[in-house]
Amino acid sequence: MPGKCCKLAVIALMLTALPGQAAPECSIPVAKKSCEDQAISAYERGYDSYRRGLFKSAEDSFIEALKLEPNLIKAHYWLGKLYRESGRLESAIFHWEEVERLNELIKNRRIALSIEDNEYPAMSQTLRAVSMKDEAKKLFEKGIYLLDKGHWDGAEVELRKAVSLYPANHKYLITLARVLWDKGEKAASVKFYRDLLVLPDVSYEDFREGVERMFKAEMDYVAAPLILENKIKFADYPGFSEICKRFDRENTPDIVAAGKVVSRMSSQVVINIGQQDGIGLSDEYSLNLRSFVPGKPLIDPDTGKVIGRAHDQPTADLMITKVNRQSSWALIRREMGPGVKAGDLIEIKKTVR
Repeated sequence: MPGKCCKLAVIALMLTALPGQAAPECSIPVAKKSCEDQAISAYERGYDSYRRGLFKSAEDSFIEALKLEPNLIKAHYWLGKLYRESGRLESAIFHWEEVERLNELIKNRRIALSIEDNEYPAMSQTLRAVSMKDEAKKLFEKGIYLLDKGHWDGAEVELRKAVSLYPANHKYLITLARVLWDKGEKAASVKFYRDLLVLPDVSYEDFREGVERMFKAEMDYVAAPLILENKIKFADYPGFSEICKRFDRENTPDIVAAGKVVSRMSSQVVINIGQQDGIGLSDEYSLNLRSFVPGKPLIDPDTGKVIGRAHDQPTADLMITKVNRQSSWALIRREMGPGVKAGDLIEIKKTVR
């Protein structure tokens, strides 16, 4: 079981903030409860859900924890484990690389603090830094040459080497991120976009490109803390307010739903909830659902903000007939209004035992 909540600054718990990167502000104010405490609570909910086999709930909780504290190592670890077990290997690799990165950061910090007189720069260190910079440039130029010749895999190898030697070089990071994106390795691409976006002198053009890629990769939880940290810096730049609105919880009231209709076939529908979401085989021919279309947003005419939604419109009464691991089949018992179709949301109506 996960331990009790502790301060994230304690290295023994391996919960640390990156140098020069402040922890994001809480998006939902909670009295007498810090962002760190909220992150730990979300992680513990995720761990508990994982142990009970509720993988979707566990994923949501782990992601919530990482939105509040992006450097929470154990949340990265268990989210990676969950993704591996569900076959999402690229996403698993992303989070386990984060574990390795944070562990390496902690190790290097401990080593530095253990060395006497480490406050003073040494000539050998200066020469080593210059050598690394020159070697990184050669590797980058070789990577670009291979890229021009169409050798994508070879180019990736050389660009990764350049970034490992000079991890704060904007050109190296964004070039590697773009190459990985074009190769279809979206989670790996997001990792290097994130490494670029945390740099204090990142340009708005590069920042916006990275954030948009995170949205497209459905990894907006990686973008969330970066956007919070740069709200003042990029406040007056075109399009930044629209980016922020995607994370404005007050302007995007949540729609409560158990799942969604994936497809319709004659008198039955397939829905995206199954055993991993808590539905059991005993629910076949006993669990009744209702599909619905969310009501339209209600907008305050004075402020222009979304303050709620109109009533949802039911489209059908359904009954679960077959439960699979990640999906279920349901019989259409009665249709209302426009009728049920793919994209309609699902709510549990009642259970008959």
